[in-house]
Amino acid sequence: MRRRRRQWILLPLPLLLLTACTPPDEPIVALAVQDGRPVGVLVTCDGYDADIRVYENGHQGEPGKRSLYRWRVDGPPASEVVEVTLLGQPPEGWEVDEPVDFPGPEPGVEVDVELLTELRPGVSYTVTGSSRRHAIPVDFTLADLQRIGPDQVLAPRGHDSTTVVSRETFLRKARDKC
Repeated sequence: MRRRRRQWILLPLPLLLLTACTPPDEPIVALAVQDGRPVGVLVTCDGYDADIRVYENGHQGEPGKRSLYRWRVDGPPASEVVEVTLLGQPPEGWEVDEPVDFPGPEPGVEVDVELLTELRPGVSYTVTGSSRRHAIPVDFTLADLQRIGPDQVLAPRGHDSTTVVSRETFLRKARDKC
């Protein structure tokens, strides 16, 4: 008598595929303004190491090279909510990462990564971050900083737009996603 084992072999396959999925990006990062300077606000999830990044959008560079201007800090969060002045001094215990070049999306294209040292008018930037989860990125320009009042943040509204909301509303929604 022959046993039927095939069912038992195939049953774990869908479970394996479901557990291998990357969790979706969450609305856990926002942009605030303190003393006229842009500040990344990240809600960390369960005390995991965290990072906050800002980069310039749309800079192409010379043929065969793409330039990426970015600034990234990472480290252990001292509290549930981490606030970092963009391009400023990192929080205690955090470090600014040195830029490292990497291969581009097409063969023969190198991505030249350089440290972002200033934000300029008319240029689009993105702030993002991660803790246990990756953040939905927030696009902004220097002109957007004028829209953000005290106790407000520029937060993601879906993946393609942003909205100014109260800091408390942002924090509440971000905590729900952790």
